[in-house]
Amino acid sequence: MPIRRFFVASLLSLALTAATGAMANPLIVVDVKTGGVIEANEATVPWYPASLTKLMTTLVVLNAIKSGQVTPQTALTYSARAQAEPPSKMGFQVGQTVTIDDALKMLMVQSANDIAFLLAEGVSGSAEAFVVEMNRTARQIGMTNTNFVNPNGLPVKPGPDLQRTTARDMAVLAVTLLRTYPEYAQLFRIDAIEIGNRILRNHNGLLGRYPEADGMKTGYTCSAGFNVVASATRGQRQLVTVVLGAETPIRRSETAIDAFERGFQATSARTTLGALPNVTAAFTTDLREQMCGKAAVKARIARAKLSPDQHPWRDRLMAKTVVSPLQVYATAAPGEPKVAAQPSGVDEDAPAFAPTPGTAPAIAGQTVRPGSAKVRSLKASKSATAKSKGAKTAEKTGKTGRVKIDLKPSADASAANGAQPVPGSIYRSATPADGKSAF
Repeated sequence: MPIRRFFVASLLSLALTAATGAMANPLIVVDVKTGGVIEANEATVPWYPASLTKLMTTLVVLNAIKSGQVTPQTALTYSARAQAEPPSKMGFQVGQTVTIDDALKMLMVQSANDIAFLLAEGVSGSAEAFVVEMNRTARQIGMTNTNFVNPNGLPVKPGPDLQRTTARDMAVLAVTLLRTYPEYAQLFRIDAIEIGNRILRNHNGLLGRYPEADGMKTGYTCSAGFNVVASATRGQRQLVTVVLGAETPIRRSETAIDAFERGFQATSARTTLGALPNVTAAFTTDLREQMCGKAAVKARIARAKLSPDQHPWRDRLMAKTVVSPLQVYATAAPGEPKVAAQPSGVDEDAPAFAPTPGTAPAIAGQTVRPGSAKVRSLKASKSATAKSKGAKTAEKTGKTGRVKIDLKPSADASAANGAQPVPGSIYRSATPADGKSAF
C-alpha cells in the first residue's frame, strides 16, 4: 500500500510539473568589490525586467544629482500622466509636489509606478527623453543585453514588448550603484515609509529576516515571475544576488538566501561579469502562462499541498517583522486643499507571512481572514477612484484607458510632460490585466 501511494504521488507530481511548465530560474552571485562571478545559471538568458527597471531609474536620477542638474530637495510636480499609471502607486493629486529625495524612497519601498514617471519627467522633461538616457547609461556601464522602454518596467500592451534584460546585466547595474553611490546605500534597505497615517512596507522579504541582507529591489509581472536584485554583507565581503523567474515571493527569497550562503562559503570566483557569454536566445522568456494561467495556478496550489515547503528559512521568512518607517511627504497642489495620498496595489511583503487570526495586518486598513495569508489590495476611496476615472476619460489618448509611450523623445520634450499621446508611440494599457498589481 505505501508503494502504491508513492507511485500515485509521483504520477501526480509529474502531471503538475507538466501543467505548470518548467520554471526557468536565471541566477547570478557577484562579489561587489572584485566583480568576480561566484555562481551563474542562465545568467545571460533574456528576461523581462519588471520593476527591477527602477534600479536604472534610480541610477539616472543619482547621476543627475551628481552633475548638479537637480538636487535631492528639488520639488517635482505630479502630472496627469504619472497619475494614470496603474498600481503599485502613491496616488497623489495632479499638481502636488514631491521632493526627489522622498520620491526615491517611495520608488524603492512602495515600487510606485507613478513615482517612476514623476522622476522621469522631473529630470528629463518627459518619460521618453528619460528612457533614452536610461538606455545610454545601460550601454555606458556595460549592460550589453538590456533595453528599457519606460521608467517603471510595466508590460507594453499590446506588443511588441521590446524591454529585456539578463541576470548578468542586472548584476552589473547593482554593482555600479553600490560602487558609485555608497552614500546612498541606505536608500535600498529602507524597510518602510510612512505618509499620513499609512505605513507601507518594503516588498523585499529578505530585509529584517535574512541578517546579512542590506537592500536593493524586487520586481514582478506575470511574464517575468518574481524577481529580486539583493545585496548582503558578511564581514568585509558584500555580494549581489540576482534571482529571476521565481514562482512565489517566498521561493524567490529562499533561492536568494541559498545563493548567498553558497557565495559566502566560496573562496574564489569562477569568472568575471565581462567574461560571461552573450545572449543566444532570440526571444525574451515569457512566463505568463506558467505564472498566471488558470491551469498553472491550480497546479501550483495542488503541488504546494502535495509537497509542503520545508526550507530551513521558511518560518523566519514568514514572520512579520518590526519596521522603522521613514516619513515622506507631498505638498498640496496650488490653490487646492491638502489631501491624503491614496497608495494602492498589493503589498508584496504580505504574502510572505501568515498572520494569526486577530493580529494586526501589515498595512492599516487591511483585513486577514482566519487561516488565510492573503492581504487585500490597497484601494483608493470611491471619490478618488471617480476622479481618477474622470481624468483618464479627459485624456485624448485615442483609445479608452490607454496611455502612449514613445520610444524616442519628441522634438519638444516638455510637450510630452502631460498625458497627451505622442505620434509614433506604442500603446500600453493603463489597467493591469486581471486586476493584478504589477510591481
